[in-house]
Amino acid sequence: MTGHVLVLGALGGVGRAVAEEFHRRDWQVSGLVRKGRAGELPDWIWPVEADLSDAGAVAAAAGGPVDVVFDGLNAPYHRWAELAKPLYAAALAVAERLGALHLFPGNVYGFGEGMPERLTPDVAFAPTSEKGRIRVEIEAMFAAAAREGRVRTCILRAGDFFGPSISGQSWLSAFIAARAGKGVIQAPGPAGVPHAWAYLPDLAVAFVRLAERRDRLGAFEVFHFDGHTVSIDDLATAASAAYGRPMRVRRVPGFVFDLIGLFDPVIRASREMAYLWRVPHGLADRRLETIAGPLEATPLVNALASIGR
Repeated sequence: MTGHVLVLGALGGVGRAVAEEFHRRDWQVSGLVRKGRAGELPDWIWPVEADLSDAGAVAAAAGGPVDVVFDGLNAPYHRWAELAKPLYAAALAVAERLGALHLFPGNVYGFGEGMPERLTPDVAFAPTSEKGRIRVEIEAMFAAAAREGRVRTCILRAGDFFGPSISGQSWLSAFIAARAGKGVIQAPGPAGVPHAWAYLPDLAVAFVRLAERRDRLGAFEVFHFDGHTVSIDDLATAASAAYGRPMRVRRVPGFVFDLIGLFDPVIRASREMAYLWRVPHGLADRRLETIAGPLEATPLVNALASIGR
């Protein structure tokens, strides 16, 4: 079952990857962008230049009835406390105005530093960071709207994103593999700790599959995307095959990030999430494939090769 999807944040890395998969699956795709940026969209995306805070204006510009709203928005990392909840509340209002299913990419922040190694959707939240508490509040807002019969939401939680559409913007490409061309993989934590990763083209397939089976979804659904659960050592082994050269893992001490954070607000804001590199974790969810069908993960070597050298 195809339809019409409105992608919020269509020029962002996540939004772009998801929009491309919807297009590949013959959906009508509209994309919300800031005023003056419609020309940056590919020809197959209907441009929606409207103020996100004006749900009526967004709905009027969307190009017809909309079945699904994909929420690819993201507040600047260092301004989450002030911007994240209002941003996602505005997205929810757009989905409500359109009467559309709201698809949202979640993460693992809400589980906190004491999280178990295997994260299934029934694991209880126990946030230990400000960003974790914000994420819990955002998901609670979505759940409340669903209970009230205002908006159906489907959350697909995933690990750290990487892929060609966000090359240079993800932790993997911007820091960990930034020197892979010289045979160095940088480790922001212990190199042997399993960490959750989501290759964006694979994640996009899962989102589109859920949208295509929206008639099987309830008012509020939460799924976990397995993705790749691998350590920095595993990444180095795969990068060696992808780049055709040996890789050396170099651990970067925490104080280096603290020093960089004195000048870089994004790095400073990321320090509260440093436990994600120390605490082993991966996502698991058998139910996802019962709804979405079989989901094949791109081999890690191929995925790393796609993000460039």
